[in-house]
Amino acid sequence: MNFIRELWEAVIYFLFPPRCPVCKEIVDERYQLCEKCAEKILRLDCSTELPAQIEKVLRVTKYRDGLQPLLHKLKFDNNLDVLPALKKILDDVAENKEVLKLLSGINFAVPVPLHEERFKERGFNQTEKIFEDFLSKKNIPLRKILIRRVATPKLYKFGKKERQEILKGVFAAVEPIDLRGQKILIVDDIFTTGTTVNECAKVLKSLGAEKVSVLALASDFGEKLLEART
Repeated sequence: MNFIRELWEAVIYFLFPPRCPVCKEIVDERYQLCEKCAEKILRLDCSTELPAQIEKVLRVTKYRDGLQPLLHKLKFDNNLDVLPALKKILDDVAENKEVLKLLSGINFAVPVPLHEERFKERGFNQTEKIFEDFLSKKNIPLRKILIRRVATPKLYKFGKKERQEILKGVFAAVEPIDLRGQKILIVDDIFTTGTTVNECAKVLKSLGAEKVSVLALASDFGEKLLEART
């Protein structure tokens, strides 16, 4: 029986070899980044320009010229087939010293919420889908304690000042909750100007949160977003 299974797996591997989810180069493991893409895309560094309410922002990968195509498929095409590749990236960096340092002492994580209309349209919150398994393996609860009260336009066309006006007062707590002394991690798929997570952090801080940090799957920080940050 084992022989038949191994033979079948060998046939599948020959006919459909695992490929890098970004460039489609053949790799050793399914959903794995090839060496060239890993070198180009993986960042694991912290932003030097922090939003006012945020203690620390760590990104895992580069967005433009990086994970943008995969994240677009997930967010705009509702293509869940890309999820295993995104989760694999998180699994591969789970023991990185910067990741461990960020997660140390965290009480729980909060995903950036979608408005109910956007959730119904998409059928899922992409940030929850990306991070839920990773956080579970780290024994960090994922708590959906924030809501998006207003259906805002898609923000990728707007700069920082415009986003600040659009997002002012958009987020709120689902219910009254005491967060005094809590260290909270906001997770998001893409960190651009930091306006969204800062507005979320304002709500958390108003409820007593001691510190709020951010883990973003992808961001360009100052690389290609200088216009958005002015």
